Amino acid sequence: MGAEWFFAEHDEWVEPERTAFELVRGRVLDIGAGAGRHSLEAQRRGLEAVAIDISPGSVEVCHRRGVRDARLLPLEEVDVSLGVFDTVLLLCGNLGLAGGADETSALLERLHGLTAPDARIVFDAVDPHVDNGEADLAYLARNRERGRMPGQVTIRIRYGGLATPWYDLLCASPEELEALAAPTGWRLAWRRDAEPPDWYGVLEKS
Repeated sequence: MGAEWFFAEHDEWVEPERTAFELVRGRVLDIGAGAGRHSLEAQRRGLEAVAIDISPGSVEVCHRRGVRDARLLPLEEVDVSLGVFDTVLLLCGNLGLAGGADETSALLERLHGLTAPDARIVFDAVDPHVDNGEADLAYLARNRERGRMPGQVTIRIRYGGLATPWYDLLCASPEELEALAAPTGWRLAWRRDAEPPDWYGVLEKS
């Protein structure tokens, strides 16, 4: 995943991402905004976007690129002080940012309380059960033995001499996500497969 991917213009996005973005509406919360490409596209469409990221560099880049409201804010501090949103963006794999199954359920419950009655969560995810080799299958099995969801991975991002701390990221199939979301008041209303194992989806309030 090269840096240019984070700066891609709308017409350079993959088709499922462009299609998913057509379902964005109203006031938008862009969680894990990165370089701000989704917030910028929302602004171009006349929508109000609040971009948040845990990286000071990302927030600086968002400001420099023209995102009007970009804030340094960790996921766990997202609360009602931000106001009410009609769309939440959890793109670039950010649906899994909370970590494990319990943490993701808690995040979905929190977002339910921050959003309008007809709100949507527009996201993408990685299906951990697709296109696996022996090492991948062993990783899934170890997770099950440890009481984790199969697709919970522990990763860090490196670039040159820089590295993030290790963190957990949840990858889930459509069926796993439906089961996880249902008790939190959300349902999977739309999905579109991309190049395996990636897929896009929209959660709406049930």
